[in-house]
Amino acid sequence: MRHLLARDVRLVAPYLWLIVPGHVLWCVQAFLSPSLYFWASLAAALGWTAAIVTIEWRADADRVVAGLPVTRATIVQARYVSALGGLALGAALYLLYGYVVSAVASEATLHRWHGVAGWTSLDSVLAFVVVGYALIIGFLPFFFRFNLPLGASLFAVSAGLMVSAAMALGGFAGFSWSLSGASSVGWPAWLAAVAVAVALGAFSTWLSVRFYESRDL
Repeated sequence: MRHLLARDVRLVAPYLWLIVPGHVLWCVQAFLSPSLYFWASLAAALGWTAAIVTIEWRADADRVVAGLPVTRATIVQARYVSALGGLALGAALYLLYGYVVSAVASEATLHRWHGVAGWTSLDSVLAFVVVGYALIIGFLPFFFRFNLPLGASLFAVSAGLMVSAAMALGGFAGFSWSLSGASSVGWPAWLAAVAVAVALGAFSTWLSVRFYESRDL
């Protein structure tokens, strides 16, 4: 798996000159709206995985990867580790930018950007990780079953329908870009939430492995 992860880094490395300045630019522009900063940072974090799968698809690298002396299960697991690593790095940058802005901006600026203080809160970082994690474990089974662009299209349609249904039922009424009050819940609720997240991640990985093993490459 270590070699597969190193390969992902090498694939994206030539594009860092574009990704890093682009990320910074998005965040600077997003200072006008705290919620926009949240989504721009999340998109940049998920861009790591999007870049890798797009490069592989355009290079038709599936057959080469499948021909490596590793099991398909290992290939799938490496992709999950890579995607979650990109999300963790994005969350760290999200938090770092919030601290930097809070440290250098004047009080008048912070008052105008009233949501900046939330960027360094546990609730905000938790929302960042939860949304990113859900998108990753939801997208990868589609990717390993259908590849691009069909997998991404089906995932987008499915996610859109689920969000629309939840909004129609009022399921997102209490959710915002900052999960207000989430950090104040007790340990039993935290442990239950982590257990559910791990179970969903394990199921997503199992599903991806089954789909990838069934594909004729």
